[in-house]
Amino acid sequence: MTAPLKLAILETDVLRPALKPSYHSYGRMFTTLLNSVDFSGNIEVFPVIDGKYPESIDDFDAYLITGSQHDAFADDDWIVRLRAYCKDVYEAEKPIIGICFGHQLLAHALGGAAGRADRGWGLGVMTYDFDDQARADLPAFVDQPEPVSLLISHRDQVLALPPGAETLLTNDFCRYAAYHIPGRVLCFQGHPEFTKDYQQALLGYREGDITAEQMQAVVGSLAVDHQGERIARWMRDFLDTRPQ
Repeated sequence: MTAPLKLAILETDVLRPALKPSYHSYGRMFTTLLNSVDFSGNIEVFPVIDGKYPESIDDFDAYLITGSQHDAFADDDWIVRLRAYCKDVYEAEKPIIGICFGHQLLAHALGGAAGRADRGWGLGVMTYDFDDQARADLPAFVDQPEPVSLLISHRDQVLALPPGAETLLTNDFCRYAAYHIPGRVLCFQGHPEFTKDYQQALLGYREGDITAEQMQAVVGSLAVDHQGERIARWMRDFLDTRPQ
């Protein structure tokens, strides 16, 4: 019998104090999401923003890097350390999933680039199409080549993919909305772990960053279905195809 996969969640932010009682942490959000799609592995959360890491990279079979309000390309000591650590995880051939900040940080760490987006904040629900090449040759973990809608909250983006990466999802706002390095890396700019209630709560902190007209459009976008569980199934199936 194969031992259950051991997944380390590298938590890269702390929720705002007003949101903690209801939403706890990003680590818990991801644990809840993965449990909702019958992920059979064992999960442990490490708040790397506070310098807490696994004792050894080999203690875990796979890694997930959460979102964060911080810049993945910044020179803060903990971010520089995390980029180096993720490069070591990649070189150890451990599958890695990156979400939002994690999506950007992995691109930056592995030879691509991330930076501030020219078009400002992306908020609400956004819909992405499959890249033409991805549509023609779907990875094994993808269920179907239909557009994907996800909750988003970002003003940074991946600007260039790392070597070996292939675009999965794209739109006019975010060219590299999802990418993968076959068998090694799977990354999304959107937030499968978010709920619409949490997104609504976050919007209260963005009122000074966008116009009233933009906020109205963002709130209107929340009527579109959020497909976080669909992406969670991709994440689960991506991890299930890891080398044994």
